[in-house]
Amino acid sequence: MARRAAGGGEFALIEALRRRAGEPGPPWSVGIGDDAAVLRPRTGHDLVWTADALVEDVHFRWATSDAASLGAKCLAASLSDLAAMGASPLGCLLSLAVPSDRDPRLPGFWRGLLAAARRSGCPLVGGDTVRAPSWLLSLSALGQVPRGRALRRAGAKPGDRILVTGWLGASALGLALLERGVEGEPGASSFVRRHQRPEPPWQAGARLLRTGHATAAIDVSDGLGQDLGHLLRESGVAADLELERLPLARGALGLCERHGLDPLALAYGGGEDYELLFCVRKTAPEAALFSKRLRCPVAEIGRIRRGRGLQLTRGGRAVAAPSGGFEHFKRP
Repeated sequence: MARRAAGGGEFALIEALRRRAGEPGPPWSVGIGDDAAVLRPRTGHDLVWTADALVEDVHFRWATSDAASLGAKCLAASLSDLAAMGASPLGCLLSLAVPSDRDPRLPGFWRGLLAAARRSGCPLVGGDTVRAPSWLLSLSALGQVPRGRALRRAGAKPGDRILVTGWLGASALGLALLERGVEGEPGASSFVRRHQRPEPPWQAGARLLRTGHATAAIDVSDGLGQDLGHLLRESGVAADLELERLPLARGALGLCERHGLDPLALAYGGGEDYELLFCVRKTAPEAALFSKRLRCPVAEIGRIRRGRGLQLTRGGRAVAAPSGGFEHFKRP
């Protein structure tokens, strides 16, 4: 985050942020304030690098979000990507476009982002700020993984079992409740929070890597069906997915029933869950043991087989895929 426009609004904004963020510490030797950050990689490790963009009225709307939540969410998306590769976070850089350096939402945004950075051990070490007609965030995060051992989407083999962390559809349900204006009703707050401030199991990927059982992994950001499809294509295999085994958070069924929502459709295609979807060999331990080792809930939801595509079943019978899943530039 270079010091351009000395004495102007951008300079003051960067200096204020530099004070709030503090010095990043090892492995960073230079952070905010110079033309670029300086990192000294750990011996015997590969660097893992990801980037995510959030655009106003595409990825978020102020009607259903707040500034502090947006700050936390922009980092959560990248932490989820790092976890899917089995990486531990090192730091992040942010390019931020806002209408004005005096935008009243900025303090809340920085508060949410920096709090998430401290919790995850992923300090903000630089970036850029510019003026634009609306908000646009591009966050790039770095992580590290033991050399040559990064988890990949390719690698699943016939007979492997499919597991997922956490709960599916909770974020999509939270968004639906916000859009209906019923976020204040009993039981809704936890789902609204899952949408506005997701907390991916960012340590689970590195823990999974250490078990030695994973053959492939991806994060669930665009919807379970769509993201599992990416993994299947990269691995050159097919899968059977049991819809009744998709993990739903407590209270989801009741809220969905009251508001005419299909909980399985939300779980299959809702998106923005930021959970870890992974495959393990058929001889690997049961899901309960993975829950203990990853320190988060884990459910087994299907199996890899030879062929191409994804077959969904419910109660042992083949069913059509629920609609859902997010894709930019998708033609109607």
